[in-house]
Amino acid sequence: MKPAFTLIELLIVIALVGIIAGTGWPTLTGWNCKQELRNEFESLNNFFEKARVEAINQNKSVIVSVAKGMSAWGGARISADISQPNNFRCARLTASSLRNIIPDLTISTKYKLLGAPGSSQQCFHADGTATASQATQVYQIQRTCSGQPHTYQTLIFGATGLFEKKVFFPGTSGFLDL
Repeated sequence: MKPAFTLIELLIVIALVGIIAGTGWPTLTGWNCKQELRNEFESLNNFFEKARVEAINQNKSVIVSVAKGMSAWGGARISADISQPNNFRCARLTASSLRNIIPDLTISTKYKLLGAPGSSQQCFHADGTATASQATQVYQIQRTCSGQPHTYQTLIFGATGLFEKKVFFPGTSGFLDL
């Protein structure tokens, strides 16, 4: 007699695999959603950091334009250009795009970009400092994962041009440092 599996043993194993997959799938999709949000947040910060470094390297101001509202829900297009400083206010020069060095960044419509008005500008200067077209220099990116909103926040300090990164998870009392 050869050793073999019975039909009942095979059905029990298939049922167990189905139960484990059914309970693990929602957790996996929630984790994937949060990871995609984190990746988009890091892309936004990397774009700002590239613009800051390029301003220092070229010894000129670099203006980052954030154009929100690609759809009713969210999305944004972010681009960088060489700018002409005017008392620490940035004014875009014509034909001075940095797209060959820093390609435009498109934030998917899956995400909401908060903290910046519909169209805003962030300027990085050759001395490493930063200024913004609005009083706030806070950028937040948000996505709903598993029915809960998750928000990442970047605060750009004008005096140093450095970033502070924070995250807000449902159930916490405020933003937590990353």
